[in-house]
Amino acid sequence: MDEQKILETFGFNFKMYRTRQKMSQDDVVEKTGLSKSYISNVENGKHRISLINALKLSELVGKGIETMLRSID
Repeated sequence: MDEQKILETFGFNFKMYRTRQKMSQDDVVEKTGLSKSYISNVENGKHRISLINALKLSELVGKGIETMLRSID
């Protein structure tokens, strides 16, 4: 899997799990302290997310990092 695909997969999965839980981007900002533009860029695969922030976001939606990196076919 190439770098861009990893970023897009993580972002897609985070957004999917976030919206399933009826959590807005504003809720994520409030709970993590990350900016809304950062969250948006992560969800769109446009930001190279750090491991710490990837773990924060994964835990926020109740998923393991390995789940967040799994492609949805």
